[in-house]
Amino acid sequence: MMTMMKKSVICMCLLLLLLLAISRAESSINSCTRRCGKVDIPFPFGIESDCFLPGFHVVCNNSKLYSGDIQILNIDPDESQATIIQKIALVYPQNNSTGVHISTEMDLTGSPFRFSDDRNIFSAYGCNFVAFFNTSTPNTQYGGSCSALCNDVVNYINVINGSYSDADGFCQIDHIPWGMQQFTSYIILDFAGFSDSPSQNSSCLFSTLVDRQSLFDASSGLRGCDLYERYQGQFPVAVDWFISKASCYEANLNSTTYACRSRNSFCFESFGGYSCICNYGYQGNPYIEDGCPVVTCRMPNCYGVCLDDGMCGCPPGKSGSPFRPNGCNAKDPRIRNILMIISASAGGSVLICFAIVALWRILRKKNLQNRKKKFYRRNLDLLRKEQSSTDEIVTERMKIYELDELEKATNYFDKTRVVGGGGHGKVYKGILSDQRVVAIKKPKITNECELGQFINEVFILSQTNHRNVVKFMGCCLQTEVPLLVFEFISGGTLSDHLLNHEQFSPLSFEDRLRIAYEVARALSYIHSEASITIFHRDVKSSNILLDERNTAKLADFGASRAVTCDKNSITTIVQGTYGYLDPEYHQTGRLTNKSDVYSFGVILAELLTGRTAIPYQKNNEVRHLVMDFVASLKDNSLLEIIDPLVLEEAKEEILGKFARLIERCLKLNGDERPTMKEVEEELEAMRAKKPKANSNGPGVTASCFNLGVNSLGGTSSFFYTCFDIEANSLGGITSTDTSM
Repeated sequence: MMTMMKKSVICMCLLLLLLLAISRAESSINSCTRRCGKVDIPFPFGIESDCFLPGFHVVCNNSKLYSGDIQILNIDPDESQATIIQKIALVYPQNNSTGVHISTEMDLTGSPFRFSDDRNIFSAYGCNFVAFFNTSTPNTQYGGSCSALCNDVVNYINVINGSYSDADGFCQIDHIPWGMQQFTSYIILDFAGFSDSPSQNSSCLFSTLVDRQSLFDASSGLRGCDLYERYQGQFPVAVDWFISKASCYEANLNSTTYACRSRNSFCFESFGGYSCICNYGYQGNPYIEDGCPVVTCRMPNCYGVCLDDGMCGCPPGKSGSPFRPNGCNAKDPRIRNILMIISASAGGSVLICFAIVALWRILRKKNLQNRKKKFYRRNLDLLRKEQSSTDEIVTERMKIYELDELEKATNYFDKTRVVGGGGHGKVYKGILSDQRVVAIKKPKITNECELGQFINEVFILSQTNHRNVVKFMGCCLQTEVPLLVFEFISGGTLSDHLLNHEQFSPLSFEDRLRIAYEVARALSYIHSEASITIFHRDVKSSNILLDERNTAKLADFGASRAVTCDKNSITTIVQGTYGYLDPEYHQTGRLTNKSDVYSFGVILAELLTGRTAIPYQKNNEVRHLVMDFVASLKDNSLLEIIDPLVLEEAKEEILGKFARLIERCLKLNGDERPTMKEVEEELEAMRAKKPKANSNGPGVTASCFNLGVNSLGGTSSFFYTCFDIEANSLGGITSTDTSM
């Protein structure tokens, strides 16, 4: 008896302890501060201990919310997004002032935030300047620029990297890279010498990353200093956040730490970790229990209320049809009797429900089919307009895929299938029904101009067939913007191989020379051998793909232009990538095949030095590959910037010819540059001479290799437009007798 009483007392004590623990836990949760001034603080953010997840601690200071030294304006748990504040430095131009000025710097590294690629734009304000920003991820370095020129003689409209500018002292870049955690923006005055007074129409200039919605809602029509004063130098920026550094699969293995707590939520992988989102038809906070209540009916045209299961019905106390306006009326006894009769006929009710659902599915399917037909006809008409310059029927040269097939191939464009992309869209890895692996390009189009550009890419790709041009397999015309299908190239980009030595082995000089030759072949082909003449207009190392054998494939014809065989140039808005852009094309707007030659010359310089062509900051100084290359030719110090691996492997004779070829491709005057066919032949001749040095000794050393330049003139103050490479020769190549 005593034993049973002791056991009962122990059980009662344990029960009391459990209830006390639960009470304390609930008290802890309920005692969390969930507001700071005008800012709500939803979980996973929190101020007190046990009120936040690791990395999401915030502080309320004078009614302002901070994460570290970052001020937070609002938090949206449903989208896993927040708006923060960045402080911007004004650039005050003086008379004839020049040079590079840092306008904004921001670094979110070490925090769970990254800059939102959907909500932010890069904007700059002022006159007669170039604004550019650069950033880097663990594997890739990015850059973008735009310019605004206010000149009494002529107003320029420039588009660089998808940017837009006008003549009122404003330019912007609509698309920024995905996964960006840090960036620096610069203002460059004395833009290409277009104006004697670089900023004659601006009392202040600045450039920044900014949340487009916040900017357009609050500052319509404001520019320059007025806009700066409106925000008092503190501009809103949108950021996404992610939970830990685990994938969804890894996180779900531990139910204790798994952050997606609502049963109506799911996990998706974000840059650097994972985030949570409410299911379709639900909205709220997926990071807490029951945080995603239903808000959207799954049935269309609902004029009643949404029930707990997402279906449509009449409000309590009313009956009728919730699918038409004023269709729900107050119940009366007769209706109640009718409902009782209907309830007794359960079988008939079930059949009616099935009939309604079946009808809804039929209507939905018909609506989708009509949309597909509408987009197919419109896109086909746009393609036919593009092909008016040729006698061929474009659709006969490529396969037209059904949307259903591409959706199945990508698991309905699952985020885990994303293998690349940028500001204009994403590239998904897909597996077709015949088990072929393909890359499917899904664009993110914001206006009719970009749609036309994408249709232009479809037309141009249909005219190409070359082993060193990425193979275009076909497209789908049943979407608002066509989906493009390519062969899947798994080896990364040339830029990755040159810069990311943690993931890729360094390229030998023999491989670099072969890759240069293969790219030259591809460019020569589109210039003179394809069924139409094509100017690529965006030749850069990140647009050169390498397969598993490191064979080069020229890709991304989104900016390309096709011309008839009787034309050798075309006048168009300036478009390209900063660092690779032909300065003659940038100043005149006249695009020729020699514009691609200049960009290819920059790639040759990247292969020779192992450095990126995109400007970057080092020791508080903005460095530029073309500028450094030209300067090294001028003062006979080329050996200092050549990749040590190239110096070790290459023969001095081949290295000298390679450097001279770069010098010719980078001539300011396009007429003095070689054609791509001539470049191809020179590279082929270099390969035939076995470019690799004898393994018994070093390839090139400072004692046995010298490049002398007779003259170099015409320098100015602006990066790639400021160096007139007028060297008569790259001579002075000597050899040292090593027989002693």
